Amino acid sequence: MVMRPLLAALSLALLSACAVGPDYRASTPAPVQLHNAEAPVFATDSPVAEWWRQFEDPVLDRLVGDALVANPDLRIAMTRVQAARAVFVERGLDPWPHVQMDAGQVRGRQPAGDGVRTTVEEYSLGFDAAWELDLFGRLRRGAEAARADLGAEQAGLEDVQVSVAAEVARNYFLLRGAQKRVAVAEQTLGNLHETQRLTETRWELGAGSEVDAQSSRARLKAIEADIPLLKSIEARARHRLAVLVGERPGALDALLSPRQAPAYAKALPLGDTRELLRNRPDVRAAERRLAAATARIGVATADLFPRISIGGFAGFVSGDFSGLVSGDNEAWSLTPSIRWAAFDMGSVRARLRATEATADGVAVQYEKTVLLALEDTENALVDYARRQERLRIVVDQAVAAGRASQLAEVGYREGGGDFLALLDAQRNQLAADDALADAEAAVNIAAVAIYKALGGTGQAGQGADLAATGAVEAY
Repeated sequence: MVMRPLLAALSLALLSACAVGPDYRASTPAPVQLHNAEAPVFATDSPVAEWWRQFEDPVLDRLVGDALVANPDLRIAMTRVQAARAVFVERGLDPWPHVQMDAGQVRGRQPAGDGVRTTVEEYSLGFDAAWELDLFGRLRRGAEAARADLGAEQAGLEDVQVSVAAEVARNYFLLRGAQKRVAVAEQTLGNLHETQRLTETRWELGAGSEVDAQSSRARLKAIEADIPLLKSIEARARHRLAVLVGERPGALDALLSPRQAPAYAKALPLGDTRELLRNRPDVRAAERRLAAATARIGVATADLFPRISIGGFAGFVSGDFSGLVSGDNEAWSLTPSIRWAAFDMGSVRARLRATEATADGVAVQYEKTVLLALEDTENALVDYARRQERLRIVVDQAVAAGRASQLAEVGYREGGGDFLALLDAQRNQLAADDALADAEAAVNIAAVAIYKALGGTGQAGQGADLAATGAVEAY
């Protein structure tokens, strides 16, 4: 009967308890106005969630899909979510009584009077319970911080998904650009071999000069020297793509054989850019870290007040193991306790000031993340618009250079053209074709950078990935 009033009083105390420390209020990110999103190369249509499919390249689709399943960085991020979830579940159970089964044996000797020592033997079996009364919200603030940490790791997982998809697409277009540049160089090399043969034939017939023949040979060797470097770029991109999808370098060589990857030629759909800060997972992760840091101020503040705990035991205690579990051996105990750093307040207040300073730093980091997100997006928009502008110019350059090279070659073959003019025209054509291949790849890479800056436009598949880690539910 004694326990009922005690439990009632404790319940009333818990109901009236308050959580000390500041209450965090998440601010809704204000809509943003991107100054460079109005360019004619952009459209207000919403892009598909799987934005890489807009390039209509099945190889790219497969690579990104494989990477979102097997990428090592993504799997590491999933384990962080799982760990944060486990910590949150543990913190959520802290305000409740913790009960453990206890079985023990004590055997020893102790004085029994008149110099006589006797053997003491005791057996116990029952349940130990410990319960900290969360009168000042220390445990609740700890659970609040753990919940925010879980949210930060979930957003971090989404950020890794966005980064992995973008990195795969970026390296894929680097690879295709390098392959096209190799093809341009090899095609030009074939043309120069023909020019060199013609030049040497004319020299042998007395219609040309050794200078022309050696100049043609020098130009041919210069192009031959560039090809190994271009193939090195191609190989590095292939190896990087293999690692991004969780394979060993070289495992994707057959899949990544040369194929066309034309530049994105339509207006790039951006969707509602005003919601940039909502869509960026790194901004959401920074906000959740601020929430966790604020909650930890409450944890530190609660140390200024006493901690009240109740311990207890219920079970059986006997000096005879054979009759341990019997009504005569029933036992229980109730042990209330108070812990208070009343004479160590200097240390407690120092920890509180350190926690507050840490939270101030996290708040500044959040502001910095927002500014960097805006900068990143504006730069990506400008870069894409300028890359499209450069591509249009380079296309015209390549057409003009190809026509000039064709005319110079016809004139030289017919004997009325100057060899130096032919050599110069061929040099210009190679430079223009190489610049065109590079510009096409650069446009696609710039488009990838925009979708990464926009936060992946609501990355498809992230819900399934989070569900697989058991981290979707909000507690």
